[in-house]
Amino acid sequence: MKQLTQNRFLVLLVAVLLVANLGLMLYFFAFRHRMQSGNHPARVSDFVQKELGFNADQSAKFQQLRDQHKEQIKPILDEMKKLKDSLYDLLRDPAASDSTVIALTNRIGEKQKEWELMIFKHLQKVRAICDSSQLPKFDSLVHQMVNRGPWMRKKRPTQN
Repeated sequence: MKQLTQNRFLVLLVAVLLVANLGLMLYFFAFRHRMQSGNHPARVSDFVQKELGFNADQSAKFQQLRDQHKEQIKPILDEMKKLKDSLYDLLRDPAASDSTVIALTNRIGEKQKEWELMIFKHLQKVRAICDSSQLPKFDSLVHQMVNRGPWMRKKRPTQN
């Protein structure tokens, strides 16, 4: 009798946990869908334009700058990905030398430096299309975006 009661309790517990997990997954998928289809801008560039209140001319210039920036930065990001893949592939090789690891991390650091410089120059160009009333807000937005950790970059710009 005691065994039967314990089994029923375990089956009930597993069922409750299963329903809770399914409910939680459904909630997150539904919530994520609502966030993407809501009034929130889907991209950082849309957010920046909205927050700064760009007029049509500024928006056109901004989109042109954004597209140029994406073209310029893509090869650097691709190279960084390849270098990081090479670095972490070394984990499989127990005989990997420290000098190889250091050389790869140095190359990754050089690419990171290029990336940061390109972002800085891009932001200078974006700042140049702002009018005097938009500059304080732009400067504030840049600091908010830059000071977020990489673990938060997947979140929406409106979330702090």
